[in-house]
Amino acid sequence: MEILTTDGLDHRLLHALRLDPRIPFARIAQLTGASEQTVARRFRRLREHGVVRVVGLVDPYATGQGTWMVRIRSRPDAAGALADALAQRPDVSWVTLTSGGTEILCSVLSAEGSGQEMLLRRLPHTKEVIDFTAQMVLHRFDERLGSLSDLTELDDEQVAHIASKTLTRREDAAAAVIGPQDKALLAELHADGRAPVSRLAQVTGWSPARVQRRVEELVHAGAFYFDAEMAVESLGLSTHATLWLTVPPAHLERVGRELAQHKEIAYVAAISGDRSLMGTAVTKDPEHLYRYVSRRLGEIPGIQQLEISPILRRLKQNSSFMREGRLYAPPAT
Repeated sequence: MEILTTDGLDHRLLHALRLDPRIPFARIAQLTGASEQTVARRFRRLREHGVVRVVGLVDPYATGQGTWMVRIRSRPDAAGALADALAQRPDVSWVTLTSGGTEILCSVLSAEGSGQEMLLRRLPHTKEVIDFTAQMVLHRFDERLGSLSDLTELDDEQVAHIASKTLTRREDAAAAVIGPQDKALLAELHADGRAPVSRLAQVTGWSPARVQRRVEELVHAGAFYFDAEMAVESLGLSTHATLWLTVPPAHLERVGRELAQHKEIAYVAAISGDRSLMGTAVTKDPEHLYRYVSRRLGEIPGIQQLEISPILRRLKQNSSFMREGRLYAPPAT
């Protein structure tokens, strides 16, 4: 796979987007010393090459859904086709082929009495499936540091500046119920999380002030959030692995928070089952992964067991399909 040539400005731009997916280009320019036009041009280049997509997403818990991490061991000749079929489903995300291509790992939304719940019931009985386990995601640890591995990043002062102005969930915010009136707004933000307020106003027929107010209500209430999805393979980070950790309950919160601050960890969550934590490690190569596991993880007290599942291929992120290490928008429905 061709590696896109990037530099420090690209990496700082991506870091800023991870911290605040809707951060204005003018603010990134102010922090980095580049012009606003240069920052906007760099973003368009990264987006056109499938390196980054900013999307708006409904929090599944806000709509009464749960998230399950599903591990499927399949026949070697059927794993690829089964993974492709799962990736096409709107209720399935983060689809990867692991363990030499014989295991599929994916995230499945489920709600009582829904079609999604039926998927979890049907999968174990599918003829291609040899073994099947499903663990509920109990809690996601997210420190929103935004940094990634050894890429050039923003300094602590710049990170603090972005964090102070980022639109995030607030514990004191009033509950916001997503209704039919929000359909056009959320659909447009799902397609383009950086859609300007002027375009959102045209799509919804609302005033710009009403659009801004509604987005803030939904985000503050935790019903909606923005994410910068990235194809880090294009940046030279080609070795990924899922980490399954056994941690006693008394240490779960501390270990989860510490892992969330590691640059190599893109995702970490507490889950049900005999493995109490799972995380996704993103590294340059197998030697980098080994150093991370043996040194950083090895220094954390409380980790009793560790299983490493190398990721062979990523097929889908939360809202983007992946092909040859590039992000693609899902087909219009």
